[in-house]
Amino acid sequence: ENRWDRLVEQFRQENYRLFQLASQSVFTVALQAGLSALKTPQCYSTPEHRNASCPVCQDWLNILAMPLPFAHCSQSRLVCHISGLPLNEHNQPMVLPNGYVYGEQALMQMAADNHGQVICPKTKEIFPYKKVEKVYVM
Repeated sequence: ENRWDRLVEQFRQENYRLFQLASQSVFTVALQAGLSALKTPQCYSTPEHRNASCPVCQDWLNILAMPLPFAHCSQSRLVCHISGLPLNEHNQPMVLPNGYVYGEQALMQMAADNHGQVICPKTKEIFPYKKVEKVYVM
């Protein structure tokens, strides 16, 4: 039985080679290329540290991307964990007294909604907005 399965597989591979057919569909190749381009070690950390907007962090794609290589990112991008917006000159990174960094826009909105207080989403600690400091990234 095992020999027949091997013979069938050899025939299939020879047929692909003879007619210059790919052994994988174009969709599979494109999906793997996309997942590999987005895959980072963060995608395989604990579930609460995963990015909700990252396709590779979704459970069903995370499993498919497991054997693929990690993406090479030569330039980091900082993203606010609260709003999902990039941290840049229009949304500057701000650090809470407990060391967690979030975007200025999200913290200002939170302070406006909570009478000048900001609540750290990770630790649930409450701080006055006056204690929030700007972070300088080089």
